[in-house]
Amino acid sequence: MVKVEEVMKKGVITASPDLTIEQAAKIMTANRVGSIVIMEGDRPVDIVTSEDVVTVVANGQNPKKVKVKDLKKKRPLVTATPSDSILEVAHKMVKTGHKRIPVVHGGRLVGIISDKEILAAAPEMIEVLSEMLKARTAWKAAPEQVLSGICENCGQYSDNLKFIGGKWLCEDCR
Repeated sequence: MVKVEEVMKKGVITASPDLTIEQAAKIMTANRVGSIVIMEGDRPVDIVTSEDVVTVVANGQNPKKVKVKDLKKKRPLVTATPSDSILEVAHKMVKTGHKRIPVVHGGRLVGIISDKEILAAAPEMIEVLSEMLKARTAWKAAPEQVLSGICENCGQYSDNLKFIGGKWLCEDCR
């Protein structure tokens, strides 16, 4: 299986938590990226995405005044390690709704991986990600159903997932 370190981008755009949303938007535009990793010292603590910029504007807030550290994130920072498989990271992305995940080794930022890198490295993942997304949507709607997707215990694809003990499990793991 392909590892994160083989496909991650090493040139990560970073900034401090004191950055305004307007400054973040300008940096993303100038660098043609969809996110900036927010650092405290040499440690990643957050990620600001183009979606965050849109949310600030849509909520009627002034992007010149709102600082990155003032964003009320509903989700904690999700990270990967260089040795994670891209399947593990794809599963994290679908489960958490993140499209970009900072890659950390020994507490230090070493890269970033997005859904685009995963799909470029393994086009066959399109079907897996699609099935995982369908299953994630269905999880909220009807957990008594039998679904297709990735088993949360063994990580294998199954057409027979059932919700048991708070996890979607394949036949073998039940």
